[in-house]
Amino acid sequence: MTEETFRPNWASAPGETIQAIISARGFSATDLQTSLDMPDYELSSLLTGNLKISSELAKRLANVFGSTPRFWLERDKQYHASLKAIELAAPELTRWARSFPLNEMVKAGWLNKPTSGEAAAELLEFFGVANLAEWRESYQARLRRTNFRTSQSFENTIGSTTAWIRHGEIVAEEMNCGAFDKNGFRKSLSALKALTLEKSPRRFIPTLQRECAKHGVAVVVNRCVSGCAASGATYLLENGTALLLLSARFLSDDQFWFSFFHEAGHLLLHTDEACVEEMGAKSSLIEEEANVFAQEIILDPLGRDELMALELNKFSIARFARRCCVSAGVIVGQLQHRKKIKHSAYNALKIRYSVEGLSL
Repeated sequence: MTEETFRPNWASAPGETIQAIISARGFSATDLQTSLDMPDYELSSLLTGNLKISSELAKRLANVFGSTPRFWLERDKQYHASLKAIELAAPELTRWARSFPLNEMVKAGWLNKPTSGEAAAELLEFFGVANLAEWRESYQARLRRTNFRTSQSFENTIGSTTAWIRHGEIVAEEMNCGAFDKNGFRKSLSALKALTLEKSPRRFIPTLQRECAKHGVAVVVNRCVSGCAASGATYLLENGTALLLLSARFLSDDQFWFSFFHEAGHLLLHTDEACVEEMGAKSSLIEEEANVFAQEIILDPLGRDELMALELNKFSIARFARRCCVSAGVIVGQLQHRKKIKHSAYNALKIRYSVEGLSL
């Protein structure tokens, strides 16, 4: 048996079946010992799985508990085969567990601190899978099927990225969201622009989440752990809710809100395509489409031409931002992106966020 078919819950000793039966029948320890004609130490070994079931013992178990001797022999055989599978799989599981930033995941509250040798079991439980084959199908394979932009700016590992995605799923599952309503979500975006004026993430993120949840979109702001270079991700969960996951990596209003509207564009334009991406990575066609969508939302009702014709001083930028109902920092970000101004210009107009403020 290979690691691919290993399921930890298979390693259940025959003694567990025996204990379930005696509990249901109201047997006492003395009754059991007498019925099986076994000394204390042998009975204890049987119940803990340390005593291998012989043909003779299988006959006694069949007489006392029912079924056939063959059942009890096969039950014991499967148990020991499962133990062997666990033993064979352990090196692979250990290597897999080491690919995750466990200390950071524990510090972030994503994972209980595992005791020695239990990291793999904690991770399997965290991902809600029984074995590595299921994890690979559910998470590693998802990244291969995803429109995944990568860049050279940050190191990226599958372990860290899948952990980031999974924690986003867990948070989303706790939100009160229904099925994704594409039309309702699209209509809500213009009103959400007013939230860019709020300086505190602790005030605007709950409002953003509440308003998006009305249209079946779970917005999760989930800071990355080491090795995860993602800036955002979108896809439909199994219950029909749309997950919009943001890392808020750059801690400024222009980057945060462009990322939000960009990911909203993915949900609306590419509903059936999962997207996981990094800020600044090489763009594909669908990334360009999401970029254009975000820009159009941000610049409405004035548009790109008026932005490019804008007189460049802080007062005109502020007036333009007010007419678009967004923060001045978001407009500065647009001007910098279009190379209308240097990346060092007018940064004082941007709102800066703290890591603590985004750690809701």
